Amino acid sequence: MIQAISNEQTFVSNLEHFMTKADKFIKIYYSGISEENHIRDIVLELQNLISDTDLRQLEIDYQNCQEQADLFADCDDTNWF
Repeated sequence: MIQAISNEQTFVSNLEHFMTKADKFIKIYYSGISEENHIRDIVLELQNLISDTDLRQLEIDYQNCQEQADLFADCDDTNWF
């Protein structure tokens, strides 16, 4: 059965993509070879990181997931009879 991609899956996917880019940037920057010839690569990678990952959308996705989890928790805690 094919299921629609949920908000949680989208959030996790965006977060994993962000972490991969950030990890690559950190490795290059702190490898000790990041002198003048690698500064452009670092700046380009940072620009790509910023453009590829919409932090505002990540926050919105996370907030939606939290609100949904809170709503389900409230429903479980409430006795309907």
